[in-house]
Amino acid sequence: MILRHEIAIAARQFIKNKSSSFINVIGLTIGLTGFLCIMLFVEHELSFDKFHSRYADTYRVVKDFVSADGTSVPDATTPPALCKALRTDLAEVEVATRISPPWGRLYLLQYEDRKFYETKLIRVDSEFFDVFDFPFASGSRENALKQIHSIVMTASAAKKYFGDADPMGKTIRMNMNGGTDYVVSGVLKDIPDNSHFTFDLLIPFESRRNPDTDWQMSDFYTYVRLRHGADPSSFLSEVKKIVKTHLPNTLDRYHVQALADIHLHSNLKWELLPNGSMAYLRILVLIAIFIMVIACINYINLTTAQSSKRAKEVGIRKSIGAVRVQLIRQFLAESLFTVSIALLFCFAITSLMLPFLTPVMGADLSGLLFHSQIIRWCLPFGLLLAFIAGFYPAIYLSGFQPLKILRNNFADGHKGRSLRKFLVVFQFSISSSLIVGTLIVTSQLDFMKQKDMGFDRENIVIVPNVRGGIGDPGPATGTWDEAVRQISGVGSVARADGVLGSNYTVNGLEYAPTHVRVPLNFFRIDHDFIPTMNIAIQDGRNFSRDFISDTTAIIINEEAARQLGLPKPWIGQKLAWDDQAGKTHDVTVVGIAKDFHFTDLHQAITPFGFILEVANGSNFFIKINSASLHTTIKEIESVWNHYNPGKPFLYTFQDEYVAGLRMNDERFRSLFSIFTILAIGVACLGLFGLTIFLAESRTKEIGVRKIMGASIVSILRLMSAEPITMIVLSMLIAFPVAYYQMNTWLQGFAYHIKIGWEVFTLAGIASLLLAFLTISYHAIKVATKNPVESLRTE
Repeated sequence: MILRHEIAIAARQFIKNKSSSFINVIGLTIGLTGFLCIMLFVEHELSFDKFHSRYADTYRVVKDFVSADGTSVPDATTPPALCKALRTDLAEVEVATRISPPWGRLYLLQYEDRKFYETKLIRVDSEFFDVFDFPFASGSRENALKQIHSIVMTASAAKKYFGDADPMGKTIRMNMNGGTDYVVSGVLKDIPDNSHFTFDLLIPFESRRNPDTDWQMSDFYTYVRLRHGADPSSFLSEVKKIVKTHLPNTLDRYHVQALADIHLHSNLKWELLPNGSMAYLRILVLIAIFIMVIACINYINLTTAQSSKRAKEVGIRKSIGAVRVQLIRQFLAESLFTVSIALLFCFAITSLMLPFLTPVMGADLSGLLFHSQIIRWCLPFGLLLAFIAGFYPAIYLSGFQPLKILRNNFADGHKGRSLRKFLVVFQFSISSSLIVGTLIVTSQLDFMKQKDMGFDRENIVIVPNVRGGIGDPGPATGTWDEAVRQISGVGSVARADGVLGSNYTVNGLEYAPTHVRVPLNFFRIDHDFIPTMNIAIQDGRNFSRDFISDTTAIIINEEAARQLGLPKPWIGQKLAWDDQAGKTHDVTVVGIAKDFHFTDLHQAITPFGFILEVANGSNFFIKINSASLHTTIKEIESVWNHYNPGKPFLYTFQDEYVAGLRMNDERFRSLFSIFTILAIGVACLGLFGLTIFLAESRTKEIGVRKIMGASIVSILRLMSAEPITMIVLSMLIAFPVAYYQMNTWLQGFAYHIKIGWEVFTLAGIASLLLAFLTISYHAIKVATKNPVESLRTE
């Protein structure tokens, strides 16, 4: 009964003070919405791979590829034979499985007249579903991979080929071994967004080589599920012993990763999908906290600023017997009422916003909203928020002395004004820091976008060279790339077995005189690749058709020459290069390529090389005249269809791969900017509300000043002097902190901007302008008001 009475009073106060109630609700709603959106994203990022029932016991085995000089490349892949050894030799291993991704290969699948290329096809062994329990829509995990030519599809892939028909038992043809029929043996529900690897199709592993005995090739991913209670450290020790037994001369260092840690705590070469960033997540959580702190400060400031309006009420209630505890409870009830309304608006706005945030967050979190752990904590969190926001105002207002109030002797104390000033300075310190952060993040990302990568990325069309075929070959003779060269809008055509901005093969390269061995990223290319991509040759020459000996030649970048310790002249030096089969070949340096960026700018340039292998090219690179881009692509498609009638035409652009290197950083920039704007908006809203009440409290003073001859400009100066002073003070506090934090963030990039004075100048101007615009409306309104009306009111 008492609670109902307090809520009724809270509702009356809410309606009575419409303007302050509106500002409080809007501020808390924006704060809660920003907080909820960020925490949903954080929850999503932290949930990766936890939908597997035994994720806590599941680990991935990885290694550091180590060269003779001690340099290493962290690598997610392992030899395929390791899985069998772990499965049979270690008692703590309950089950182990290995998977092999397509490594950039396109698979062409056909059912009746439907043909599609597939890149998300993974080859697995029969234990795959013993480790990973992806849910089945049709079929069972026990029978899904029993037959060598069985295929498991996701629901989306099955619908693409079979429509609404039941796919189970149907035969689909794939361009493997000249065309192989696969029988659909299972349909999975679509892979969740929070999986560190994804796929559309699964087929059993099939190869001429025996994966159970192959310790040379590292092109598989090995996962194990340990028995309950098994010690991961002890398991790792046993892994190292097994590797040493089978590879006694290896220098590679092996590690294990908990399945749930891969997405945020791993960033190895050959990751199956781009990883998230725990550092970025911490920054976003900090912003979420800042937004809520600013929203709470607004509530405290606006509530205490209205103390003169509530003073008489407090005096009367105390004089008729109300004790302080009752008043505190009443003011907390008002806080709870306001927070509850804000929460309802927050849920509605968040549900509307999440679909629009999907491109920024990288996942649609709409389905997570009402199943989230965060939502389950909303009631206790709302109570806590109401207590935090309402506690000081409740203590402050309930402490008024009734005798002073009823004698009209009440004045807002120095202590209350000082606290409000401190809180305004604090919240604008946060806002100014976020403005600096946004400017620096934006500048760094723009720098990355505009950075000369050292090769052409514009107007380069990449057409996959789809191996094998389905159906009869076309009637055309000759090669399609020769026909493409005859198109007027085509500048050149080249071939390579990789794409700049993607993953690369890594093998060892050694210079015998210095005994230095380095891990070398490399491409197999044809004669035209380097000029097509406009990679500068610093010394020597490109591969040439005039030199038959170039089949044993190599072109390396400047960094490789430096790390190897090659003496000048570099050209003609003999190096030992390891191929993927583990064999060593003598190669001769014929060219030194100028250093270029083949990974993101977080990483410094490392050794890179090119080997000539004309017939081996999984991708065609076509340089096109930008003026006739779309027309030329249509002509290329026509030529493709003439020479490859059984294969759909598919193409991408080189700049898409380069943009992909910045994907996580661009996502972070977007999230940082969006929620910084929310934080600044909440701070400005609070300053706006505070200005209303400060202006009202000085109405009589301003009226007197105007009668005494004060100008509108002097009134504006009077009204804005104190807030502007507080904003300047907040900037003096914020800028050193922001400089330190953002400089630390920039150290995560091997190539980055320098933080200059202009960033802080721009941030200062922005902060002052925002503050001035926020307070100017009411300052002008009060300054232009007829003083007679002001004094009559008073």
